[in-house]
Amino acid sequence: MGEIRSMTGYGTGEVLAANRKVVVEVRSVNGRFLEAQLRMPRALQPAEGALREALSGKLGRGSVTVSVNLEDQGGKNGSDEGTARWMRMSQELRAIQTATGLGGEVSISDLLRWASANKTEGEPEPAFEELKPALFEALALAMAQHDAFRLKEGANLKVDLLSRLERIEAALVQIPTLAKEHLETYRVQLTARIQEMVGGLSVDPARLAQEVAHLADKLDVDEEMTRFSSHNGQFRDCLEQGGPVGKRMGFLLQEMLREANTTGSKCQNARISHLVISIKDELESIKEQIANLE
Repeated sequence: MGEIRSMTGYGTGEVLAANRKVVVEVRSVNGRFLEAQLRMPRALQPAEGALREALSGKLGRGSVTVSVNLEDQGGKNGSDEGTARWMRMSQELRAIQTATGLGGEVSISDLLRWASANKTEGEPEPAFEELKPALFEALALAMAQHDAFRLKEGANLKVDLLSRLERIEAALVQIPTLAKEHLETYRVQLTARIQEMVGGLSVDPARLAQEVAHLADKLDVDEEMTRFSSHNGQFRDCLEQGGPVGKRMGFLLQEMLREANTTGSKCQNARISHLVISIKDELESIKEQIANLE
């Protein structure tokens, strides 16, 4: 039994490398085609082409956003170096204070102003080659989580779609019987009206049969029901086989709607009309659901 996937998904992955934490976040929603938007720091931009290729190998369609961030993980050494820098700046300010004969104490605000006025580039970013393995490892973790999310959403959609399909099939079973009952009722009513019009004279059975046969041909929904059942079977097969089935389901749904409309136009009967309306309501709900399937 195959699995179906929703186009809605979310996943994250984190990997440490070169004193940095590479964080990858993948989000996706439904879309007709695969559209990927990548957001990443300059240090990792050389990997954009490879990232897009990795995404296309995992996703069939959908609107996907991949966000990549680098978080400094300096730890104790980084903290010690930062403290040393502030100590140096404090000493520089005191040296200037002594040289100029200015009094008072050096405050934190003085240090911040001094740091802003003498801003440097700071520590260089790690080289791309140092971060590349961590980037793709984090991406793999994010995509695995993202895929699990999509599978869970797909399983929920499958349960809902099957329940709606069962309700449609339960309604379809009733229509042929109701159509025959409607035809018989019409035959009886037509006979009574004709006898009333001719003042009780005998009615030509052949002529009456011809009229009933003409109406029977207009009310015959056997072909519609056969095609509808075939579409239902193929729809169910799609759900069971799994894989990227959203587009095929969309095509089958159009055919099912066409059969429902034809049936409704043929059978001018209140009970049948009620069933057709309920079927079309289910089909509209199915349409909304399969819009999220890959």
